[in-house]
Amino acid sequence: MPHAFQVHVGAAKAGINMMMKNLALEWGHYGIRINSIVPGPIEGTEGLKRLSSAEAKQILIDAVPMRRMGTVDDIGQTAAFLASPLASYISGCVVVCDGGSNLAGSGRFNASAEQMLKAQSKP
Repeated sequence: MPHAFQVHVGAAKAGINMMMKNLALEWGHYGIRINSIVPGPIEGTEGLKRLSSAEAKQILIDAVPMRRMGTVDDIGQTAAFLASPLASYISGCVVVCDGGSNLAGSGRFNASAEQMLKAQSKP
């Protein structure tokens, strides 16, 4: 997803995704599968430490439909699945592991849903 002041990050990620797709196309006949994992906000990572204060972290959590940060285990489990026989026919895919935060309007939906729940609970 695009973010303000992150042009360099978006360009790099787009390049990685296209490289992955090209490699999947070129190496598939050798039985080599190539996929990429796109993580959402992951608790305890260097990037999150550098980019967010406690207040910003809560804003991020509030925008994730699953209402939590991801963990390094979430990403590890995704990688283990892709490396396993269960994913033997998956190649050239971008697997998003972000608790639904990439869904269009996820943050706005969550804010609206909370407002509706609060309004319904008032006598």
